[in-house]
Amino acid sequence: MTLVLELPDSWKQLLGLDTADAAGRAREMLVIESYREGKLSRGQAAEMLGLGFHEAELLFKRYGANQQPTWDELEQSAQAFRALTEA
Repeated sequence: MTLVLELPDSWKQLLGLDTADAAGRAREMLVIESYREGKLSRGQAAEMLGLGFHEAELLFKRYGANQQPTWDELEQSAQAFRALTEA
């Protein structure tokens, strides 16, 4: 898929797209944000970016790309913890 995106010139530097590899940077931003939103797994994001596990971990850390747990996941963790501490 080819995507054409028109942006004002004043945005290039603000978005970090003033490099020789602006298309690669834009792809990276899209994949990282999709991971952050929970649309992609870490493995899927790494694969889309052509990175190995450790390279991807460094990239996610550099951009603070962390998925937040859902309420259901937090509740399941709390239930599991209670079950362990009550035994």
